[in-house]
Amino acid sequence: MAAMRAILWDEEKGAWFDYDLEKGKKNLEFYPSNLTPLWSGCFSDLDAVDKALKYLEDLVIRGLAKSPSPRAQEVAFQLAQNWIRTNFEVYSQRSAMFEKYDISNGGQPGGGGEYEVQEGFGWTNGVVLMLLDCYGDRLSSGTQTAFLEPHCLTAALLPSFLPQ
Repeated sequence: MAAMRAILWDEEKGAWFDYDLEKGKKNLEFYPSNLTPLWSGCFSDLDAVDKALKYLEDLVIRGLAKSPSPRAQEVAFQLAQNWIRTNFEVYSQRSAMFEKYDISNGGQPGGGGEYEVQEGFGWTNGVVLMLLDCYGDRLSSGTQTAFLEPHCLTAALLPSFLPQ
C-alpha cells in the first residue's frame, strides 16, 4: 500500500495513475485502473477515498452530460444538483466553501488527511462554476427560503471565490 501511494497516487487529482517506466512519470490519462485500489481495498488513507470520489464524480457528470441518453443526462443533472446543494448549505452556514465535504455528517466540511480542510479550495470553486454554467437555469438551493433564480444562486456563491 505504501508503494502504491508513493508511486501511483496523485494527491492533486485524487486518483492512482499508471506509471510509465519509459518516461519515468505517471500517465495522467483516464483508465478504469485509476480507481482499482478502491475496488481492491489497497489503500490506507481514508482521505484518498473522498478525493477519488471527487475525481470520479467530475468524470461521471461530464460523461453522462455528453450522452445522447435523456436518462444519463438527468443523472448528470442530479449529481450536479446534489453537489451544488451541498456547497450552498455549507456556504449558508459558514460563509465559506471547502475543499471537501463529509456527506455522512450532513455535508459539513470534511476532515482527515495530511492537513486541515481548506476554505475556498480551487477545485471545489471550479467545479461549482462549471456546474452553474452548465445547469444554472435548472439548479436550486433546495431550501424553501433560498433564492430560486439561477443568477441569485450564483450571486450567493460568488463571494467565496473572491480574495479576502
